[in-house]
Amino acid sequence: MKKWILSGVAVVSMGLGVSQAQDNTLSAAEKVEGFKLLFDGSTVQSFKDYWVDYVKGDETNTNLDAKWKVNTTDHTISLPAGSTADVRSVKKYKDCELRWTYRIDGNQGLFYRSLMKYDRAWQSGVEYAINDVTNLGKDNPGAAYDLYAPPTPVPYNTFSTGKWNEGRIVIKGDSVEHWSNGVKVVGYRYHSKEFWAVYNAPNCKWPGIGPYSLTNEVAGTQDVGTGYIKEGYLGIQGDHGGKWQIKNMKLTELPCFGPVKADGSVCPGTPIALARAKTMPVQYTVARRGLGMFSVTFPNDAVYGASVVGMDGKIVSTGTLSTNGHKAEFTRSLETGLYFLRLETVSGAVTQKLNLL
Repeated sequence: MKKWILSGVAVVSMGLGVSQAQDNTLSAAEKVEGFKLLFDGSTVQSFKDYWVDYVKGDETNTNLDAKWKVNTTDHTISLPAGSTADVRSVKKYKDCELRWTYRIDGNQGLFYRSLMKYDRAWQSGVEYAINDVTNLGKDNPGAAYDLYAPPTPVPYNTFSTGKWNEGRIVIKGDSVEHWSNGVKVVGYRYHSKEFWAVYNAPNCKWPGIGPYSLTNEVAGTQDVGTGYIKEGYLGIQGDHGGKWQIKNMKLTELPCFGPVKADGSVCPGTPIALARAKTMPVQYTVARRGLGMFSVTFPNDAVYGASVVGMDGKIVSTGTLSTNGHKAEFTRSLETGLYFLRLETVSGAVTQKLNLL
């Protein structure tokens, strides 16, 4: 049985609050998962190291439009109101996980696995939609633009102008997940029957702009499960005129993806910040017991309450404690997603994020 080790120094005395990491830095857990920053929050050069203008047919371009600015107050890369060139990543990525924080006034997007043979990145790469409204269906924040909409009603908080949101894209093989503010809102398979059905829907835009170009290595084919772009550029949209700011942009090429497998294997163990209130940090061990089920062992301190809390603040599972208070079993199968693990210990209460993959 593989285990997760939870350790660190993020101390919370009461409630659902979680200590906030410093912007544009990597946590200990992210370093273990192989993340690297794609912008350090301080200089345009640090952005240009990873992003350059999208130029059709040119994979050697090193220019970056001067409209991309660094905001030294909140340490973001910023695009003021008014359109400019889209940018692409300097290198191509295959399997990867991209995380970022943003706020938006208008409509932009973020692309992945795109090629350089078309006028715009969106013509070959799927777009993670970014808007400051949530009544647009397949254009909603977090949607696979014009393909897959988040569930209705939108099951997460997406904030409009002036407030920050967290985006996450996970790509592995032909499988993709879109996350918004800690909630998975879209999941799909490249070149599945469902993919081509939504692509060819009467109100979808791609058939009108080219011969099945989207995600296709060979335009014009609709072979299920084959021919999709396995490696391509990331892109950040700038040509829609929406003012937006980006920080905490980080990427790993070792994405931790999907639920526990039938054989019990899970993603590699990852240290997650968790500590006892009012005392020195201690390691708690989390072991998988089945799909969405786990146990938590407390080697040093007695625990008299353990629960899992959803993003809406409601308890979704309560742990059954051992007689000595050193172990809690969570036997209710939980959906994949982000939760909070809340522990009541003799030293106080502590709450920390718990990512069930």
